[in-house]
Amino acid sequence: MSFVNFDGSVKKVNHKPKGVTELVLEISTKDLGNSIQNLAEMIDNDVCVEIESDVVRYNVQINAHTERPIVNYQVDQSGVVHIAEPEPEQLEAELGLPVEKPQIEEKPMEIKREVVDQFIQEGMAPEQEGFPENMADIVKRRIEGESYRKLASELEMSSGAIVDLINDYRATVAPLAEKWWDWKEDQANEAVPMQKNEEAADVDLDSSQSVKDDSDGNDQKEEEDGAA
Repeated sequence: MSFVNFDGSVKKVNHKPKGVTELVLEISTKDLGNSIQNLAEMIDNDVCVEIESDVVRYNVQINAHTERPIVNYQVDQSGVVHIAEPEPEQLEAELGLPVEKPQIEEKPMEIKREVVDQFIQEGMAPEQEGFPENMADIVKRRIEGESYRKLASELEMSSGAIVDLINDYRATVAPLAEKWWDWKEDQANEAVPMQKNEEAADVDLDSSQSVKDDSDGNDQKEEEDGAA
């Protein structure tokens, strides 16, 4: 039995007569490698296919006047994401005016699924209202390879329902995952200059020690020459 695993793009979905839908995928030949032969062997054969988007799409509520998010997040030193305290508008704060209820709009956003999945796998995703308490563990099991069918059976729901539930959960935690990922990248960027400074300090120390050793050696040689 042949097996092929690949990343690709959905190029066309064509509804044909007699209840047939034609799906066209585009995959890099280089990425397929030797698997292209396995694909060729599947032509005109029945196959089991699962397609999952590489991006998570979600909506962010923004203030239509300021175009700033209604809810902001901050990350503590341990990487835990919290909802930040709301900041009043500057003019209202200065004049002591009552805070007006903002006009809210939905702004579509997207993020790489692997970022959201890593956020969940590392145990950073908090519980969310409207989802089972162990929802993060359920999604983690799916990420690690368990089938939708098995998860659906345990939760006594259809496969379609569990797919929607997991997708909704990813979209719900996506804003937190994005903030967490930015924090991780900042931590990594800060670590690089520190490492370079430490390496430079080690080089300077080695150089100083070498100069000192050379100086001590020259002094000892002069003493020996004087004694002779």
